[in-house]
Amino acid sequence: MNDRAMEADTSWMAGSVGISTHWTSQSVNADGMRPAYDEAVRRFDVQAYADTLASAGATHCIFTLTHAEHYLPLPLPVLDRILPGRTAQRDLVADLIEALSDRGIRLIAYYNHSCNGNDDPEWKKACGYAAGATDGLDRFADNICSIVSALSGRYGDGISAWWFDSAYSIDPSGPSNTISCAMGDWQFPWLRLTSAARSGNPRAAVTINAGIGRRFAYCDDFDYYAGEAVRLDESFAPEALPGKRDHRWICLDSPEWILTRKIAQSGPIPPRFTATEVRDYIREHAGQGRMVTFNVLIEASGRINPAPVELLQSVS
Repeated sequence: MNDRAMEADTSWMAGSVGISTHWTSQSVNADGMRPAYDEAVRRFDVQAYADTLASAGATHCIFTLTHAEHYLPLPLPVLDRILPGRTAQRDLVADLIEALSDRGIRLIAYYNHSCNGNDDPEWKKACGYAAGATDGLDRFADNICSIVSALSGRYGDGISAWWFDSAYSIDPSGPSNTISCAMGDWQFPWLRLTSAARSGNPRAAVTINAGIGRRFAYCDDFDYYAGEAVRLDESFAPEALPGKRDHRWICLDSPEWILTRKIAQSGPIPPRFTATEVRDYIREHAGQGRMVTFNVLIEASGRINPAPVELLQSVS
């Protein structure tokens, strides 16, 4: 049961249209070259990034704190203790929060525990996931919850919501299962995670992604649906629960989410949909009180793919 003293605020999500970017340690420059992580963090142009979002009419932003490889673009001692070399000197998130706030754009923090797949075996070992239930999963949960708690405490109400991904690699109860360690009957402590996410801002909204087209609830303590879709006509199941805000998240350019060397060197990446299709999509879902988010490619410098931005400008 949810016995929180203060309910999360999802009222601002109704009809909000925003942009999501998978900016990660694997992001490349326009020439396809991948810079050193600390250098990429240092050179990220937050003012240009925020200006681009504002020009597209975005009222929220889902920014990827970490994905695939577990790096965080800020100083964070708790992560340094788990695995040194995975943080940065600049606090990019604080700079981003300030720039977005100046333009009336809310930040939704995307967090991935980075143990889904084999992108980061060093991290899977260090955080405890690789050892499985016999030796590491309690430590894994402690580490993940400590990191999220530290982030929430650091940024407070600068984070309006959280978007947690890859639940299916730490909990077999959902519609997908990508677990790659010996888990036994161990269960991930979802209520500890959601409490950690709200420790700095009790009104922060939380979602736990169950996969494409799924509204599965890993625990009762969530506030809105992740809404991941591949098609504009994606069907979602089961029905939305009363009191939970619905959402649609879809890639507007590349369905691969992240700008890779191959994509960067292939030339301009156009939108997947027409202006009419996007306009109708926004009208349909925002008109029903849903939040709508379009993921667009981003270079390591922070420059967003201009073509989908121009499309959003034309329909805003």
